[in-house]
Amino acid sequence: MIYLDKQKNRVISNYAIKNKNGSLSIYLAIFFVVIISASVIFIQETKNRAIESSAKSLASVWLISELGKYDRPLYDRYGIYGFYGNSDEIVKDVNYMARYSFKDKSFIDYQGSEINLSSNSVANPAVFKKEIIKASTSEKFKAYFQKKNDEKNQGQLDENRIEGKVYNQAILGDLPSNGVKSSISLSGFASKFEGVNSISSLIKKGGEEFLVDTYANAFFKNYMSDNNLGDTVFSNEIEYVICGKNEDEKNRKRVKHYIVAIRQIANTLSISTNPDMKERIKAVASLTGGAEVATEVLLTEAWALAESENDYQILIRGGKVPLKKTSQQWATQIENIAKGIMDGYIEMNYTSGESYTQYLDLFLFMMDEDVKLLRMMDLIQLNMKLNHYDDFLLKEYYVGLDLIIKINNREVTVSKTYY
Repeated sequence: MIYLDKQKNRVISNYAIKNKNGSLSIYLAIFFVVIISASVIFIQETKNRAIESSAKSLASVWLISELGKYDRPLYDRYGIYGFYGNSDEIVKDVNYMARYSFKDKSFIDYQGSEINLSSNSVANPAVFKKEIIKASTSEKFKAYFQKKNDEKNQGQLDENRIEGKVYNQAILGDLPSNGVKSSISLSGFASKFEGVNSISSLIKKGGEEFLVDTYANAFFKNYMSDNNLGDTVFSNEIEYVICGKNEDEKNRKRVKHYIVAIRQIANTLSISTNPDMKERIKAVASLTGGAEVATEVLLTEAWALAESENDYQILIRGGKVPLKKTSQQWATQIENIAKGIMDGYIEMNYTSGESYTQYLDLFLFMMDEDVKLLRMMDLIQLNMKLNHYDDFLLKEYYVGLDLIIKINNREVTVSKTYY
């Protein structure tokens, strides 16, 4: 009995060993199949990656050739790199170059391409801002920006200049800023004058904002200076950026309104903090026979306004005007204002203060940035139409492009810009 049990156990033991050996063989077979499959996949993936890397390198060269077609007049005049882009034409170019590049490579099946231009349009405010910042820091255009700080280039008012107008609704409708309504608000501006003695103290610009406004002052004309920029649609270009009207005269008058309004705030503050001037107003008010307090308020406003109008005349003749004045710096007399005597303007020859262009700087600083950028684009588009291409549209020019090429049933994305 014992013998039979031993024999039985030996048989069971031998069967278990054989069973284990069989399972191990299966596991080893599966393991080797997995390893071989993984190796094949790895080799194939490595091959695909190598093909993609090669395709990306070639595609980068194709895109560089497209970027090399930048518009020379746009760059020479405004420092902006931009090529005229048409997706269908670019795809044709890419297909031609791809088929030529891959024609002897049987392991590459080229299946076409797609182009995306929209995110790189020069008419996109973010893209345009990058371009003008790049231009404003380039060596090529350094001379343009030195003009801004050169007082000798301030210029004198040209009474014979021709003021521009644009009435063509098709042209106006295609402008980048079309449909944008924005104006500068002087509400609450009086509170900003407390403890401030100059316009520059009111302007707090960061690095990029400073470069944007510097670009505007260098590449666009204003009422006081043409910056030797040649033919342009508008003569008062900075004024257009600030106001957005389709006539030089309208923009000039609107800027005058802003300057006179700020000068009136400053002049009213000067009167109200000067005891001598307040006494003179009281003396004149007492002679009118009306309610003295109400009359004093009206006389203060009238005197400040008359002085502000005179300040504007000084500014547009190349002079400077202090933000806040002493009684000795006052041009107009309250006695003459009360009598209705105020003809012409009074030259004061101030040795300190702000110029007309510094007031423009203040208004640029006060603007919404996107509106400012869009109106700068308007000017570039209008002037390119005037001087180079009748059908020029800034939205059709690009600083880069995104390419998707299809090879071996896979997509490869390549992007290139001028930055």
